[in-house]
Amino acid sequence: MNVDTTQPAGPGASSSSILIDAHVHLYDCYDRAVFFDAALKNFADAARALNLPDETPGVLMFTETVKDNAFQSLIEQGELDGGRWRFREIEEGLSLTASLDGRDVLTLIAGRQIVTLEGLEVLALCCGELFKDGQPIEQSIAEVVKAGGLPVLPYGVGKWRGARGKVLDRLIYGPQKAGLFLGDNAGRLAMAGEPTQFAQAQKHGIWTLHGTDPLPIASQADRVARAVTILEGDIDRQSPAASVKILIEASDKQPGAYFSGSGIFSFLKLQITMQVRKRLGKR
Repeated sequence: MNVDTTQPAGPGASSSSILIDAHVHLYDCYDRAVFFDAALKNFADAARALNLPDETPGVLMFTETVKDNAFQSLIEQGELDGGRWRFREIEEGLSLTASLDGRDVLTLIAGRQIVTLEGLEVLALCCGELFKDGQPIEQSIAEVVKAGGLPVLPYGVGKWRGARGKVLDRLIYGPQKAGLFLGDNAGRLAMAGEPTQFAQAQKHGIWTLHGTDPLPIASQADRVARAVTILEGDIDRQSPAASVKILIEASDKQPGAYFSGSGIFSFLKLQITMQVRKRLGKR
């Protein structure tokens, strides 16, 4: 696992730290017990590697498409794996507490993923609104902000080049960049290096948030929380979504991260699998 220490984090960096996976999908093909067991383990591994306390909070920030509603289904389901995992909705309406064997261990925050007219994606973090796909990207960003969410433009393989890359550059240098974030993920090919837009955006005060962004393949269920952003501060247990949003917005420099990109063989295998599924018309 590679550690990005753009902003070093550890016991001496702040009174407390929070680890967030800022791009979470809980697809129907996943074994949910495997998913949540992996989230807890991967957050714990990250905390140990960063010399953070064992009780460092782990937050899963959901980014669901119009076809998915896993966050709401967890509220309705209430528990899984024979009650070993239980989910409790928090009054603010955008977050859940996940407990394992009666102990609160994870926080889940609602959010959405939008596909724009240009074929790019916009994440709406800390937001329960349902947005329409296929609109111009500036309009999608404006609607996320109006709904009280955090707009994030996540990296996608091949999506930040050519005409779509120019759209992204326009946003980075344009007047709408205030309050905008970019997103990196664990599926990016490590040996290819970071897209140039990350460095360009940071020069304009646009920070990158890291998350897993797993694919809708059953074997990806245990990838959750393998790419995390490190926030410095405290999480309000009564309003986690609001407090995490404030911490992200208040960042005056690039947050630290703990993650690794994909190796060449796993990257190619997953990309080939996804292309085959697309051609077969499968999700």
